[in-house]
Amino acid sequence: MSITYSEAFTLNVIAGLLVTLLAAALAIGLTVWWTREEDRAHGGPPPPAVRKLAVAAFGLFAIGILWQLFGYLRLERVGW
Repeated sequence: MSITYSEAFTLNVIAGLLVTLLAAALAIGLTVWWTREEDRAHGGPPPPAVRKLAVAAFGLFAIGILWQLFGYLRLERVGW
């Protein structure tokens, strides 16, 4: 079967892309928020919530890339 007609390919690649875009939006939003709030913190370290959200954004981004990779490699045996 051609890769363009594979349902697993389409679902995995699009789902991975959406997760990647969500993570990028989270990272950009977090960066904009912290840039504005940093003035109030007087150059101090970011609060733990900012660090945790940054780690979550990076983790989601990596998961999205891997999910797309599963779709591109057509690893249909993995199954979700």
